[in-house]
Amino acid sequence: MAAWGQGDPRWLVEHRDDGKNVNGWHWEEKDRKEWTKARLAELFSGKVLFEAAEGGAAEGAPAELRVERLKDLTGDAAITTRKGNKRFAIFDLTVSLAWEGRLAGEGGATARGEIRVEEVHSTGDEDDYVYSATADGSGPAQDKLKALAASGAVRAAVFATIAQVIGELKEQA
Repeated sequence: MAAWGQGDPRWLVEHRDDGKNVNGWHWEEKDRKEWTKARLAELFSGKVLFEAAEGGAAEGAPAELRVERLKDLTGDAAITTRKGNKRFAIFDLTVSLAWEGRLAGEGGATARGEIRVEEVHSTGDEDDYVYSATADGSGPAQDKLKALAASGAVRAAVFATIAQVIGELKEQA
């Protein structure tokens, strides 16, 4: 502890009845949820998660799966500052994406559904994420495209985009 008048200029020695957080010394939090939502929407909108090689998909096999849009983002994302200079990105999010897929062939049957990624938080990693894929309705096209949406390759593409946004959020800290 420094002698009176010889401490860090950010220190506030006198008592404050209002409890004010002077100069953000104790904490400061800036909400970044809207930025995170906008950035995820930008990166995911129209993103192709799977595309069969030209002429490579057999009749009735999945030909394409893409994200239509960011359906919803719930939770919190913020940049916090402690003691004036220690900055952290803190987030706990659930990401919902609307997907659309198409089967190869003359009919080119389509299906839509949702990919949901829960437990995207600052104290964990991708192993903690809860990933699920659902299809709207039922039938052969929905079953095939839902299986594709739940596959490891599609999951990896979704996680990579989420990781990019998390990296950008952490760079702001």
